[in-house]
Amino acid sequence: MLDVQLPDGDGVDLLRDLKSTPATAAAPVILLSIEAQVRDRVRGLETGAEDYIGKPYDPTHVLARARQLIGETMSPAGQKATLLLIDDSATFRNEFKEMLEGNGYRAMAAENAEEGLRASVAVRPAAIIVDGMLPDGMDGATLIRRLKQDVTFRDTPCVLLTAAQTAGDESRTLDAGADAYIRKGTEIDVILARLTALLRPGATTIAAGSCAFSLLGPKKILTVDDSVTYLHELANELRKEGYDVILATSGQEALDLLQVQSADCILLDLMMEGLSGQETCRLIKRHPAWRYIPVLILTGVQEAHAVIEGINAGADDCIPKSGGFEVLKARVRAQLRRKQFED
Repeated sequence: MLDVQLPDGDGVDLLRDLKSTPATAAAPVILLSIEAQVRDRVRGLETGAEDYIGKPYDPTHVLARARQLIGETMSPAGQKATLLLIDDSATFRNEFKEMLEGNGYRAMAAENAEEGLRASVAVRPAAIIVDGMLPDGMDGATLIRRLKQDVTFRDTPCVLLTAAQTAGDESRTLDAGADAYIRKGTEIDVILARLTALLRPGATTIAAGSCAFSLLGPKKILTVDDSVTYLHELANELRKEGYDVILATSGQEALDLLQVQSADCILLDLMMEGLSGQETCRLIKRHPAWRYIPVLILTGVQEAHAVIEGINAGADDCIPKSGGFEVLKARVRAQLRRKQFED
């Protein structure tokens, strides 16, 4: 982990020394620096950094990326499976975690849905245990549905724990993709027995450390807009979803960044000085290495012709800015899901 701005020198110069020294040349390097410095990002990646993460960054994302780079594998032989508990009650989390660890499991915990999604990717647990009622607008069933839409978690057992039960809850939860539905008041031995059944050898769960493309994993979203205010508002909303956001203020900056770093999705403003969103999209789709990256054009223009021109330029979707961030984030998820299935 290497900061670009060091008190006694330049991090990129140190990176160059590391990559030219046989003893350290093969060590993966993640550069950390201010997101807005496009020049530093390009310079660092051209010098040999494996990745560049802009500040402010999410520690879970940094951990997940580090694990990918070092190829961390499954738990050592003889160690029981890692289980992830997602519950907003600190008291219940601590009690349940102690119970799991007392029975030989390695237990991890998250306090809300978004933290749980990021932890799922970073830890790759053998099973995920979710509280039915979570804060921040996403309940347990919705969280499980999000997990099961991801190819890499489709076979990971998900258990929903609930303190209250109404008619139809279990059916709705199982329809959402849950593998088990358990009341919080259930005896500990029964809960452990059901977990044991879900984790029996021969299950087709994907191993921790797998490099399979995960929809919920740290995804790089290249966001391009010449309005700095809107750019930062959008970046903040995307970061709440766990994305690593790369910022560019012009079409040319976007093209320069793509030369040294791949992106999983690109958001382009339609109206920009210099290269317009349409022209930038057309250049991206002509490039063999970039043509399959989903491109979404954002427009403040409501006329149908703006949508048609964007699609004709090769965009995969065209989104009016007036639609709000929730619609935009849903469409980004849809494009990433489609790319995942194609890959």
